[in-house]
Amino acid sequence: MSVDMYEYRFRQELDKVDKFEPKETRDPHVWPRAGSKEGEFPAWRALFSARLLHGHSTGYRLFSHEEFFMFCEQSYTKHHPEPERFADYFKGDLRAGMHQRVGVWYESGMAETYLYVCLVEALEDKAQVGMVLYDTRVDWKLKSDIVVHIKGRHTIRVNAHVGPSEERPNIERRRDGIERMRKQNTSDSAHWGNKALADMPVFEISITDDDLQVINGCRVFSMTAINRLLNQMYVHAEVTGDKRWVFPLSRPR
Repeated sequence: MSVDMYEYRFRQELDKVDKFEPKETRDPHVWPRAGSKEGEFPAWRALFSARLLHGHSTGYRLFSHEEFFMFCEQSYTKHHPEPERFADYFKGDLRAGMHQRVGVWYESGMAETYLYVCLVEALEDKAQVGMVLYDTRVDWKLKSDIVVHIKGRHTIRVNAHVGPSEERPNIERRRDGIERMRKQNTSDSAHWGNKALADMPVFEISITDDDLQVINGCRVFSMTAINRLLNQMYVHAEVTGDKRWVFPLSRPR
């Protein structure tokens, strides 16, 4: 559990923080490159989840991009046992590029958290037919953005991403290659060979230029896309009748 909010409350809390201003121009010196350790950082999702949980326990609130950037800077340059690995990325000419990179993490995290909030409201609270799991380990170990369990016998992996679906396989192959290199000495802890995981159906949802919504500057999944995903899961799990709850496309905010 990362936050416990209805969809409308998530909107309210995200609207309270400083508006997010996405920047598309990337500095390649702060991003990872094939065959190099340049731009290599520990997985950011743990820090994002930590901020979500901190906000949940200190007033049921969310946080801004700038707050997350400062948290990442402190975590990597002050609290990591090897701060010298990361310090230069937050200095001088590299700082602006790192600010943009953390912005990508921030917007991705908020989009996925919004999707999680919507799936919980629909499947757990309204339809009452399933459970929704979204945590850092699910992402790391199960290679799933969200896992949904419906009617006690259907487990589904949700692959949530930005951009057209046909681009996703190439991205996943690159990530798998990086992980195999990093886990040469700890391959037993990886997901490879897990038949139960391989047998789980994977449903996709994406943010594209013509299918999104914007909340205080953050691009998140459209309600149409979320309802489409819900209906795909209902059909797969044989949920029928009035149990197929979806979000009204037009409702007061």
